Amino acid sequence: MGKRNKVTTRDIAEELGISQSTVSMVLSGRTGVSFTPETIKRVKEAAEAMGYTKPTASEKNRDRALEKTIVILCPMATNGYYSMMIHSITEYARNYGYTVLTATTNRDGANEGIYLELLNKTRLAGLVSLYPLSQFRELDALSKTVPVISVGDKPPSCHFDSVELDSKKPGYLIGEHLLSLGHTRITYISTPIRSREISRVNRLNGVKNSFCNYGVPESQLEVRYPSQSAFGQYPRENAEYQNGYAQTLKALADGTKSTAFIGNNDMVAFGIMAALCDRGYRIPNDFSVCGFDNIPLCAMPQISLTTVDHAAMQKGREAVNMIYRKNQQKKQGLERNYVVRLEYEPQLIVRKSSGKQKKPLH
Repeated sequence: MGKRNKVTTRDIAEELGISQSTVSMVLSGRTGVSFTPETIKRVKEAAEAMGYTKPTASEKNRDRALEKTIVILCPMATNGYYSMMIHSITEYARNYGYTVLTATTNRDGANEGIYLELLNKTRLAGLVSLYPLSQFRELDALSKTVPVISVGDKPPSCHFDSVELDSKKPGYLIGEHLLSLGHTRITYISTPIRSREISRVNRLNGVKNSFCNYGVPESQLEVRYPSQSAFGQYPRENAEYQNGYAQTLKALADGTKSTAFIGNNDMVAFGIMAALCDRGYRIPNDFSVCGFDNIPLCAMPQISLTTVDHAAMQKGREAVNMIYRKNQQKKQGLERNYVVRLEYEPQLIVRKSSGKQKKPLH
């Protein structure tokens, strides 16, 4: 990220490798806190060398315009899983007097960079990332001055707090469920799987692990997903659903031997179900279908999708709690040299879309 024209306490903090709150308190001469003479000297000398000038009253007001605001970085708001967490964070943030802004990125690295550059120029109460950003190094750098919380699978090299989910676990649960019902040939349909999409990779690996543990050849797991460019041709508002629908039609046209389908999330699974029904198949008599995330539509009796719940609402609330605690520590001038990692265990939710394997194997 490029440097701002005006040197800030954040710049000085990054230069010295100390917290921004320490620099701010030293330069403002704040009473009630104490620093070593060496720290005070280093801060003042760095401020002078870098050309730091104290901000005017109008600059302070502008800089602090969002200091009671939590920003959410979300890949898309049309997926019920993300909208659940956005709702949870927004509602719970009110308990601490925080407001919430949501920015959708469409998983585009350029969009992420624009938002992170913008957010790097102002004070925030905190930032919550609902998916693994491709610009994770920039997010890691921002976490030195702003409370950053990652929700879901997090790159191992990052140093910010997280409310985690090991996506291999829900993948294993779904695979184990279908294998226990006698489904030994399964089609897994996903949105584009790329190395940076950690949750997608882990979810599929979890399913593969279940095949291994049940002694079923991995070759009997058919994996289908589009290229990124092909996926980009779908309307963004229902791309996941359309992908599930289209990939299922292709599998059927190719004469799939599978007796069950798994969507890498509930929206994809809805597309799978629609395609099967449009071709005259019955669920689960002809094919079982499972998804992930347990969004509210899954429980509707007309859908009744077997899926995995991983505490979306609770994760949103815990992310707000983490931000509040970090800000309280900052106010008290406490240095933090640890990273919090909280993990929720996934839960299999069995509904009517999955049943015992009845279809004769080819």
